[in-house]
Amino acid sequence: MPSLLNQLIHRETKKAFEDNSSTVFVNYNTFTQDDSVAYRAMAKEVGASARVIKNSVAAIALKDMGVEGTEAMLAGPVLAVMGEDPVSVAKVAADFAKKHKKGDILGGVVDLKLVGADEVNALSKLPSKDVLVGMFVNVVASPLRGLVTVLNGNIRGLAQVMAAIKDKKEQEAA
Repeated sequence: MPSLLNQLIHRETKKAFEDNSSTVFVNYNTFTQDDSVAYRAMAKEVGASARVIKNSVAAIALKDMGVEGTEAMLAGPVLAVMGEDPVSVAKVAADFAKKHKKGDILGGVVDLKLVGADEVNALSKLPSKDVLVGMFVNVVASPLRGLVTVLNGNIRGLAQVMAAIKDKKEQEAA
């Protein structure tokens, strides 16, 4: 029977995984204190969090949620970066690894599916959710913008014709 402390740690870890749809695991073996602080700051900027979770507890919590096969990924010192947007979380991990030459990506869990390091790196190259939403809105708004321009052109032309008729009538009256 696990101790009360271990039960609480397990419950908290499972809740953290449930509250965040994506988690990326990185090797933090060579991190200094400054690296850890910088990593957490980068994660916080995108609405994510970075924390060390005991590997066995993380594996059990993920297994309870239906994610199998994490044992190989969770070997050695591992830092978990968790957030709602998988692209932002992957970007934090990839940017830090590229900039500092440490913190290799081990893999992750996205929407309760196990993903490898290659897939996390591919996610990091995608535009963020906000950029994608902006691109979608632009695509939807473009035809509407064209329609408004055409309608304004017709109204402008009608106003010019009316002004010309008015000027002609005034000249005929004079």
